[in-house]
Amino acid sequence: MNILARNFIKLLSAGTFNVEDTVEPMSEYKWKRLLSAAETYKVQDFIGNGITTICKSGVTIIPTRIQEAAQNLTVAKEYGKKQDYTKLDTITVSGKAKPFANFYLNRKYNKIVFNEIHSIDTSIDSIVFINKLIENINKLLNSGLDFRSLSDLGFYLRLNGDKIDFVKTDGWIKALKIQGIANLIGNCLVQLFNFDNDELPFITETGDKYLHTISREIDNMITNPTRHIEINDNSPQKGINPIKKPNSHPIKYKSYCPLETSSRFMANIIKSLSNIDE
Repeated sequence: MNILARNFIKLLSAGTFNVEDTVEPMSEYKWKRLLSAAETYKVQDFIGNGITTICKSGVTIIPTRIQEAAQNLTVAKEYGKKQDYTKLDTITVSGKAKPFANFYLNRKYNKIVFNEIHSIDTSIDSIVFINKLIENINKLLNSGLDFRSLSDLGFYLRLNGDKIDFVKTDGWIKALKIQGIANLIGNCLVQLFNFDNDELPFITETGDKYLHTISREIDNMITNPTRHIEINDNSPQKGINPIKKPNSHPIKYKSYCPLETSSRFMANIIKSLSNIDE
C-alpha cells in the first residue's frame, strides 16, 4: 500500500473509530490529493476528524494549511449513537427485494427474510446485519469499497453485535453463497479499522489473500479515485458515449463470489447493449 493510501486509512480509522495512530510525512501536494480523495468518497468529515484528532496528540508533520482545511470539514455527529433498527423497509418485508443480480439468490434471500419474520424467535437485528453486509458487497462489486457503508456496518456491529444471532446469519450467508466475499468485507474491517476477530463472528477465514486484495483495492482507489465513481443514467457522459463498455469490476472478485459476480457481469453486458441508441 502506497503512502497516500496508508495515511488515508490511518486518518479514516482515527476519525471514524478513534483509533490511535500516527501518520507519515508527505508533501502538501499529496495531502491535497488525500483530501480530494476523501471528498470523492464522501468521507471528508471522517478524514477531517482524523486530522484534528492526530494533531491534538502533538503531531506537527501535517502542513498548517491542511490542518486549517480539516477544521472546516463537517463533523459526523450521526455516528456513534444508538439508532432505531426495529423496522425493515417495505420492499424487504413484501418479499420483492432484489439485492442480487442473480434470480436464484434473490429468491433465496426473500425466503430467508420471510421465514425469519414469521418465526417464533424473530431477530430483526440479524436481518438488518445481513442487509448491511449485502449492501457492502453490492457496492464493492459495482465500483469498489464504499468507506461510508463499511463504517456503518462497523458501527452497527459494535452497537448491536450482542443482539445478532450469528448462528442464524452464518446459515444465511452459506445459503446465499456469499461466504468468501463476506470474509473479504470482514477482513476490511480488521485491516482498515482495527476490528478484532472476536467482534466479527461471521469471518471464517483470514490470511494474506485478503490482505493483498484489500491493499491492491485501496491503492487503486486512492491513486485514481475518479475511476471508481459510477456513472448513472443521468450523467452527461451518457450522451457523449452511448456505447459504454460494460462494467467488468465484478470479475475481479469472482473467486470470492462466483455465482453473483458472473450474473452481475452478464447483467452489465445486457444493460450496455440496451443503452445503444439505434
